[in-house]
Amino acid sequence: MDTQLRPGETVLTHVRRVGERHPERPALVEAERVIDYGTLVDQVERAAAAWELPHRSLIAVAGANRADFVVTYLSVLAAGHVPMVVNGEVAGPIIERWRPAGLVSFGPDGAQLERFAIERRELHPELGLVLSTSGSTGSAKLVRLSHRNVLANASSIGQYLGLGPTDRAITVLPLHYCYGLSVVHSHLVAGASIRFTEASVVDPCFQRDLQRCGVTNLAGVPHTFELLERSGFFELELPSLRFVTQAGGKMAPDRVRQWASRLDARNVELFVMYGQTEATARMAYLPPHLAATCPEAIGVPIPGGSIELRPHPDVAGPDTGELVYRGANVMMGYAEHDADLARGHDLAELRTGDLARRRPDGLFEVVGRAARFVKPFGLRIDLDHLERTLATAFPVTAVAGDDHRIVVAVAHGPTEPVRAAAGVATGLPDTSVAVVHATEPPRTANGKIDYPAVAALAPRPTEPVTVTNRKRAGSVATVFTEVLGCDPPAATDTFVGLGGDSLSYVECGVRLEQVLGRIPPDWHLTTVAELDALPRRTTTAMARLDTTLLLRAFSICAVVSTHMRLQRFPGGAHLLLAVAGYNFARFQLAVAGTSARLRNGLRTALRVGAPASAWIGLNLLVAGGYSLGALALVNNYTGSAWRREGRWQYWFFEVFVQLVVFVSLLMAIPAVRRLERRAPFGFAAAFAVPCLAFRFGWIELGDHYNYLFRTHTVAWFFALGWMIATSSRHRHRVVVSVLAAAVVPGFFGRGQREAFIVAGLLLLVWMPTVPVPRLLRRPIAELASSSMWIFLIHWQVWPILDAPLKREAAYVLTIAVGLLLGRAVRHWRPVVTAMRNLTASGGGGGAGGVDRSHEHAVGHERAHPHEVVTDLEGQGAVR
Repeated sequence: MDTQLRPGETVLTHVRRVGERHPERPALVEAERVIDYGTLVDQVERAAAAWELPHRSLIAVAGANRADFVVTYLSVLAAGHVPMVVNGEVAGPIIERWRPAGLVSFGPDGAQLERFAIERRELHPELGLVLSTSGSTGSAKLVRLSHRNVLANASSIGQYLGLGPTDRAITVLPLHYCYGLSVVHSHLVAGASIRFTEASVVDPCFQRDLQRCGVTNLAGVPHTFELLERSGFFELELPSLRFVTQAGGKMAPDRVRQWASRLDARNVELFVMYGQTEATARMAYLPPHLAATCPEAIGVPIPGGSIELRPHPDVAGPDTGELVYRGANVMMGYAEHDADLARGHDLAELRTGDLARRRPDGLFEVVGRAARFVKPFGLRIDLDHLERTLATAFPVTAVAGDDHRIVVAVAHGPTEPVRAAAGVATGLPDTSVAVVHATEPPRTANGKIDYPAVAALAPRPTEPVTVTNRKRAGSVATVFTEVLGCDPPAATDTFVGLGGDSLSYVECGVRLEQVLGRIPPDWHLTTVAELDALPRRTTTAMARLDTTLLLRAFSICAVVSTHMRLQRFPGGAHLLLAVAGYNFARFQLAVAGTSARLRNGLRTALRVGAPASAWIGLNLLVAGGYSLGALALVNNYTGSAWRREGRWQYWFFEVFVQLVVFVSLLMAIPAVRRLERRAPFGFAAAFAVPCLAFRFGWIELGDHYNYLFRTHTVAWFFALGWMIATSSRHRHRVVVSVLAAAVVPGFFGRGQREAFIVAGLLLLVWMPTVPVPRLLRRPIAELASSSMWIFLIHWQVWPILDAPLKREAAYVLTIAVGLLLGRAVRHWRPVVTAMRNLTASGGGGGAGGVDRSHEHAVGHERAHPHEVVTDLEGQGAVR
C-alpha cells in the first residue's frame, strides 16, 4: 500500500482514489449487502450534499458498528465539517457541553439526525476529528486530531500489518473507541474491506461471520480474548484468518504467550500493540515472531514514530523513564473550552504517563504508570508493582487505591492472607488495606480495568459492610443466581454459558426488564458486565415479547382447551416441538466446550424427564392406567396400539427427551460439531433430510400406528425449528418458509391443525419478537414458564373440577393450578441456592462469600442443582 503522506491528503482522499481506480472493489460488507468503493464514494458525496449548514461546524456522530455510520462519518468530512464521534449511550454531557450542530444516531430505521441550534465557532483548518479521551466516554474533555494525524496513523498501521486490498476486518470493538475507529481508517486507506456486525463475539452469528465472510483479521482488547476463548474460538475452522491484533490495555504475559502459540499453530499472527487516543491510536507494536518469547514487551515504535525514555523520579536507571512518543500521529492537543477548537498544534511530543524500560534486545516494556502512585501515610506505593507482586501468590485481579487506603480485588479464596501480604509489601497497617472478591474486575467501555470502580468495590468506613458494589450497580448477577440456581456469576459470564435454557430464559428476561427497563434481544449472549453497563431505560406502554413465549403460552391454553373438549384447537404440541428445536439451537449449541454442551443437553433432558416420570409413577401407583414403558418415557415405542388411550397422554415428553439426548450425544462428537460450526444452517438442513424421509415414509421403521407420537416420524418438526434458529440470511428464511409450507400440509389430514402450525412457524421465521402491551407481557411469560406444570397436572385436575363446575370455570382453574405450581417451583429455587451457598461458605465469613477455588477455570462452568426440575423447551399434548 502507498503510505507516503502528501500535503492536504486525508483518509477520504484515499477512499476516493480507490473508488476511481478500482470501483468494483468491496469496501463495506453488512448482512447480505456489499458496498464497493465506487458505490461508497457515490453515497458519501450524496450525503455530503445534504449537509446544508451556513458554515463549517462540529457534528456529533454516534459510533455504531454499521455501514451507514461510515457513510455518515465520511460525508461529514466530505462536506468540510468536523466529526465528533461519541458513544451514543453516554453522550449527554458532551452534547450539552460542546453544542454541536447536530447529532446523528443510528436505529432500526437507519441514520437519524437531531439538529441543534447552530452556533458559529472558529474551527482550525487542520482539525479533522475530535474524540473523547480513552476510558472517559462521558467526559467533556476532547482530543483534537488533525487530518494528518489520522492518515499518518492509519498508514503506519497498514504498513506494519501488511494490509492490502484482499484483507477484511470484522467489527469487534465499538467505533466510538479510537482503537475500533483506527481499524476502519487503516482498512479504508489500504483499499481493504470491513465486515460490519453488531453481534457480540460470543454470539453464534459473529462466529458464522468469521467463518463465512472471508475475514482476515480481528481486533480485540484483553477482555475480548477472554470471551473469544470461552465461546469456543479455537474450535472454529477459520481458513481466511491471517492475523489478530490486541491493544486497549496490557494483557497478561502468560495469556499473550498462550494466544501467540495457539494462533501460530494455525498460521495466524498475533500483533500486540500499544497506543493512546492522544496518539490517534497506535504508538508501538510487538512483531508477531516475538510474541511467544517476549510477551511482556510493547515492542518497537510504529513506522514514522520514535520513543524516548525521559528520566522520572519514580524509576531509576539509564534505560528507564517516562515513555515520550514523537510522530505525525501525536494529537494537536486537548480541547476543554470552545476556543481550544481554533488552536493549532500545541504538541510536538506526547508524554504518555507510562513508565518504561528499554530491554537489552531493544524492545520497550511498560513497567508502571506515573499516575498509579499513591501516598497513604506518606509512603509512596506503586500500585502496578503491588498488583504484579500479589498476583504471583494470590488470584489477584486488580489493585486500586488512593492516598488513604489500598483496595485489592481477588477472584476467590480467603481474604486475610492477601491483606497480610499487602501489608507486608507496602508497610501499611491492615486497616488501610481492603480485600474484596471480584472474579472479573469492573471495566470501562473500552475494556480496560476501571480502577476507580475497583476502589469503589470496598465500602468506605461509613458504609454498611453488607452493601456491595454489584448490588449498587444493579441486580443482574442476583437475577442470574436466583433464576439459574448457580453461584454468583463472574462479570464475563453469560446466561447461555451458565447453563440457561428456554424456561429460565423466560424468568430471567422478565426480571432483567424490571432491573434494566428494556433489554437487548441478544441479552442471553451478553455478559453480566455488559448488561450491568447498560443504561437504565424507562419503559413504554408496549414491549417486545420473544415469539417463542407467545407460542408456548397460546399453545398450552389451546392444548388444555382441546383435551377438555371446550374448544377444539389442535396442533399445539407439534408446533412446540419446532420451538424445542429452535431453543435447542439457540441455547444448547451456543455453549462453548464439548463437555459443557453435552452436560447442558443431558441436564435439560433430565429436567423435563424427571418430573414427567415422577408424576406418571405417582399416577401409576394411585390409579393405574400407565405402563412401565410410560414410566421410562419410551411408551411411544413399547406401548401397544390396543391399550387404552390414556397411556399416550405424555407422548410429548417421550419425544422431547429422546430427541434432546440423541442430538446432545451427536453434537458431542468433535467432527460433527466442527461441521455444524462451519455451516450452521446447512447442517440443520442436512439433519432435516433423514427426518423428512421418515415423515414421507421413504424410510420405514416399525409399525405405522400412532405415527403422530413416534420420535422418528415427528423429529422433522424439531429440525424445522433448528433451521429457523440458524436462518441468519434472508434466503435462509425464504427456504425454511417454503419448506414449512410444503411439508406440513397432509401430515395430519386436518387443514385447521396444519394451517395453525404453518402460521406459527412463519411467525417464528419472520418475527422473532412481537409487540404486545406491556401489561400483558408478564401474564404471557407466566403461562409460558408454567406450561410444563400445566401439562403435567391438567389430565388429572380438570376431570375433578369439571364435575361440580361449568367447563369454562374448570378450564380457568386448571390453568390457575398449573400456574401456581410453576410459580412455587420457580420461587423455591432461590431458597435451594441460598441454602447451598450458606452450607458451602460455612455460614458466611470473609468480605466476599464463597471460596470458589474448586470450580473449573475454563468457561466458568458451574454445577447446577438437580433438586429443582423446571425446564421444558416446549410443552403440551394433543390427540
